[in-house]
Amino acid sequence: MNLHLFEFTEEDLKLNTRGVITSRQKEWLAGMGQGIVRVQRFNAWIALGFVLFGSCLTFGFYMSNEDSRAAFFSNPINLFVLPGAVLLVIAITALSIFFAGRLANKLSTPELKIADGKVRLDEDNSGNSGSTTYLAYIGRKKFAFGDEVNTIFQEGAKYRVYYCKAGILEFVLSFEKLSLP
Repeated sequence: MNLHLFEFTEEDLKLNTRGVITSRQKEWLAGMGQGIVRVQRFNAWIALGFVLFGSCLTFGFYMSNEDSRAAFFSNPINLFVLPGAVLLVIAITALSIFFAGRLANKLSTPELKIADGKVRLDEDNSGNSGSTTYLAYIGRKKFAFGDEVNTIFQEGAKYRVYYCKAGILEFVLSFEKLSLP
């Protein structure tokens, strides 16, 4: 069986069946959460750089000659719009970092969930991006993957999947085949 998509050991599976998330799995989930926060912070610096650059460029164009300076200062609202736009982007960026931190906290204290039932495999093709999402329905629970899972899950067989959920993210921790189709 091709398990490269899922990295769990027999010990992970044994403890997951007892309702316990292993320390190795907890570390992996916490690392995923911290990675999300790092990416969000990096994106915040990029967004801030673009906003400040755009604001300076716009202000520079307004100050480039006497007519545009007069037009800029003729309406007092113009004095609030440019700084207001910068503050709005900073607030949105700060909120995105805050929510990424909350997601990371949820991943650092995961709750083990279980889905079991017969497997039904499907694909969802996005017409816009041309990407394919591979779906595995385990009982009533739907799992989405970026890689094909038909070599991992056998259509019609019964499986039990141990996973955790944090916001919209779901991570399969381990699984076991319960019966053949």
